[in-house]
This record gives sequence, structure tokens and C-alpha cells, in this order.
Amino acid sequence: MAALDKDGLAERQEARVAAAFLREQRQGIDIATKARLIALGVILGWALWLETSFENLTPYFILALLAATGLGVWGGSRTRAFRPWMLYAAVAFDHALIAAALVMPMTIGGEVAPAALNLRSVWFPVFFLFIGASALAQSPALVVFSGAAASIAWSAAVVWVVQQPGSFTLPHTMLWYEPNMAEVLRILQNPNFVDLTAWVSQVLLLLLVSLVLAMAVQRSRRLVMNQIATERERANLARYFSPDMVDRLANKDSPLSHPQTRAVAVLFADLTGFTRLCENSPPDQIIELLRGFRLRMERAVFDHGGTVDKYIGDCVMATFGLLTPSGRDPAAALACARAMQASVADWNRLRTAHGLEPIGLGIGLHYGVVVAGDIGSDRRLEFTVIGDTVNVASRLMHLTRELDTDIVISDEVAGATLVTDGEPALDGFHRIEEMPLRGRDGTIALWYHRPEGRRAAPSVAA
Repeated sequence: MAALDKDGLAERQEARVAAAFLREQRQGIDIATKARLIALGVILGWALWLETSFENLTPYFILALLAATGLGVWGGSRTRAFRPWMLYAAVAFDHALIAAALVMPMTIGGEVAPAALNLRSVWFPVFFLFIGASALAQSPALVVFSGAAASIAWSAAVVWVVQQPGSFTLPHTMLWYEPNMAEVLRILQNPNFVDLTAWVSQVLLLLLVSLVLAMAVQRSRRLVMNQIATERERANLARYFSPDMVDRLANKDSPLSHPQTRAVAVLFADLTGFTRLCENSPPDQIIELLRGFRLRMERAVFDHGGTVDKYIGDCVMATFGLLTPSGRDPAAALACARAMQASVADWNRLRTAHGLEPIGLGIGLHYGVVVAGDIGSDRRLEFTVIGDTVNVASRLMHLTRELDTDIVISDEVAGATLVTDGEPALDGFHRIEEMPLRGRDGTIALWYHRPEGRRAAPSVAA
């Protein structure tokens, strides 16, 4: 089942990427159409400068058809009826038109020139122009097809010319002995001569150029896909880590993939009275409340170097020292808890000014060893921490209601904070020697912060 889920997810991701490239393909068609019209305009100007007698009108007609084909593809790409196969048909038609220009009778001074002379005209390089233009569609297959179509069209033109009366090729016998220079020059200067060696070289060149361009397009697509994956990973990291931490993680190979144990400070912060607010508030107000809560909690965590582990409704879980542990992690977590309460106090003043009910915040904080790693399935992965330290921090948060206080920390957090930041860091906190935790054997020593105006906690030796 997991394999099927993984395959299905991969298929959906490929479908989204394909849709993105289809949009990019349509933008490429816009650019290719503009480039085509400019190039055809330059060719037209060059043709007019070379020939002022207008003896041969066929090239102008073909230039007009090539422009019309480009405009037709551009117009079709902007409709729902557009399909990728239409590009292949248009490319084949383009090269067929160029080949037609190579075999159409050409007159010079009122006389029809030998058919072989057409193969030496300026039309052959136009194949390369259209092969290059096909790369703008961001499709390696289309570029290869364009090169193959150009080779076939050019070969068809050469074969047709060879079959015309008067046309001839290099005798095969000349390949087996050293030719005479005078004889070679005589053959090359003959207007009816068709150089098959040059034809083979030109076909190979057309194919090689198209293959090189196709590889360049494929590489650019791979770079885009890699960049999409990288940015997606960075966006996921940004949900949990501060911007500077995201930049540091982005420069590491799989920094979160291997399970590990380490000592971290774990913080839980929960809105109090949220259930009652949900019962008496409209949905949009509830959503706005959660957005404001998460924004303020996230800012406090990131400002103190922490990591947002997850949001659980109106509760946030954060860790400190997960990626870059230091001796100040418990103190940083405690400072974050104070900042969270100060932020909520400022928020309550704004809420009261707008006639909204103030909210409360209960915070639990513990310091100890956790297991960290990716947890989940192929469909959804989540980097988190687990262990007794997490459970204790959660239960300390719930104790804030029983003790009628806003912050409860473990003795481990208080002890580590005293070592690094001194007694001022624990101003306003009072110690409880023994306190049972629901669902956990034994008792622990803890500290609680009693805001002004609240009653003393029960069984507290202040």
C-alpha cells in the first residue's frame, strides 16, 4: 500500500510539473513567434536587397506562409483546443516549406536555372533557425523531431534534384583513386552537380545540432525541477525554522533524515478558553484568532533561535537546541516564554480596544533528552521530537490551569538557566518541591510564574 501511495504521489507531482512546463511552453511559443517574425523580416529585407527584379516570387510566398504558420500556432496555443501534437505538425510543415523553396524553379535573367543550383542557395541555413526556435518550447523531444524533420526535408529536396534531367553526382570511381585537381574543379563548378558528400555532412550536422540543443533543453528542465524541489524543501523548512536557520539547513545534505538523540528544551504554549471562544464567535473570527496566535508565537520562537515543531489547533510546540545545541538553550526557551506572554498581553490590549474578549496563554517548558527524526509515511513526512521530555513539557503546560499561572518550568530548565543567566532570569518564579504529573509515576520539582493579581498556587512554598 505504501508503494502504491508513493507511486500515486510521484504521478501527481509529475502531473503538476508537466502542467507547469505546458504553461511555460505556451510562453515559449509567444517568444518563438516574435523571434520568427523578426527573423523572417530580416530574411525578407536581405532577399529584397539581393534581388530587385522580382523575377522569383516563390520565396516571398514561402516567407509569408512561414509567418502565417507561426501566427496560427500562436493563436491556437491560446485556446483550449491546443494540443502539444500540433507543435509537431507545425514544425514538420515549416521544414517542408523550406524544402519547397529549395526545389522551386529559379530564374536568372529570364532563364530557368539548373535545379541543382537551388541547393546552393541561402535557404539551407534556415533549417538551423527553425531548429533553434523549437528549443523555446522547452521540449527536448520537439527539438529532436525538428532536427529529424529538417534532415528528412533536406534529403527529400536533394533526392528530387538528383532525379531532375541534367543533374549528376560525383562518380563513385573517384572515391577509390586520387582525383585530378582540374577534374574536381570542373565538377564542382558545374551548376548541375549535386554534392552527395556535402549532403551527408549537412544531414549529420542538422541531427547533431538538434541533439545538442535537446540536451541543453533537457538540462534546463532538470535544473528547473531541481530548483522547484529545493524551493519546496526550503518552504517546508520555513514552517519550522527561522529564515537564517533555513539558509544553513539548505546548504547541508539531508540534515534531518537520520534519527538522533540530543538534549533540547521543549516548549508547549496553549490558548486558554479557546473552546469557549469557538462556541461564541463566528468562524472567520476564529480563523483570524488562530492566524494571529500562530504569527506571534512563531515570531517569538524564531527571535530566540528556536524551532517550531508543530501546531496542534490552538497549541504550538517548539524546541530549542535541536540543530545547534548550546548551553543557553533552556535560558533561550524561558526568554521565549516570557516574550510570548508579553506579545499576548499587547495583543489583548488591541483586542479589548476592538471590543473582543482577551485571551490567555499557558506555557510548559522542560529540558532533557529527546529522539528527533522524520516520522510519517511516504504520503506525509514530519520532522519532530518524541520522548519523556516532550510528555513532561506537555503536562507542565496543562498544570498552568491547575496552578492558575501562565508559565510552568521544570527544575532542569530553572537549574540550567541559573547557571547561564543567573537569578534575574527567574524573577517572578516560585519553586514547588514535589508535584505529581498526571499519567506519570512519581513527582517532580517545578517552578511557576505567578502574574500579578492571581492567587498563590496551592501547596507552594514560595
